[in-house]
Amino acid sequence: MLQDIFDTLGFKEEESKTYLSLLDSGPQTAGDLAKITGQARPTLYGYLDRLVQAGLVTQSAKGGVKIFAPEPPAKIRVLYRRRIMDMRRKEQSLDQILPELEKRAGLNLMRPRMQFFEGTAALEAALEDILRIPEGSQTYSLLPIQTVLDAVGHDVFARYNMRRIRKNIQVKGLWPRGQGVDIAAHPYLGWGPEFKGELRYAPLGAEFSMGYWVYGSRVLFISSRAESYGFIMESAEMAAMMTAQHQLIWQESEPVPFDRKFVESFLKDIADAA
Repeated sequence: MLQDIFDTLGFKEEESKTYLSLLDSGPQTAGDLAKITGQARPTLYGYLDRLVQAGLVTQSAKGGVKIFAPEPPAKIRVLYRRRIMDMRRKEQSLDQILPELEKRAGLNLMRPRMQFFEGTAALEAALEDILRIPEGSQTYSLLPIQTVLDAVGHDVFARYNMRRIRKNIQVKGLWPRGQGVDIAAHPYLGWGPEFKGELRYAPLGAEFSMGYWVYGSRVLFISSRAESYGFIMESAEMAAMMTAQHQLIWQESEPVPFDRKFVESFLKDIADAA
């Protein structure tokens, strides 16, 4: 496990062993440390230089001889936090770059791909995929909500919706009337500006047991709990077709009514988690 940490920080196994040897023995000259570790001095100097540059080892001189001393282990945490911050900055840059890269790739390179999954854990992971799209994105869902909640789990969907809202991923949601649930009992299903979405009942007669969620160039299809499977289709043409279908149904749909007083606690939880 310790070497996994050093690997994440970019240190080779020999470099981490050099640092640990200094922790065990205390400050040493390169010659003395070479005797302790059994490593050749020229090779050891390379490891020490790398550790000095990273800030895990300090170098001083006594009588013209270089002395190498280990920094306290707490310095590893400092380096680890720096690496996390650096990765987060790079992730933000990636979010900005990806749309441009997708434009440059064009539809010719967007070959349809399918990812199949089954079971509750896999369904939860599939919902996570929606959260990877850029903040502020518009999505479209058509869900037999009671069926989806039974398949995924109420707690899972509540956590997902909270994260979606915090990431400002917009959704226009449709429910079949025969699959509606009481929002007072499920406040995470509320809608409006604070929920980053709208919610409507599909027209009478528009009943369905399988749902979908369109996001970017992907469509997530979710089955009932009885079958407990689903798949993600990555296809710009499929996403465009399902979005067009959604918009047609949306025009004939009506808002899902609910009393806003029942969702205040959920909205407070979102604010407290921010």
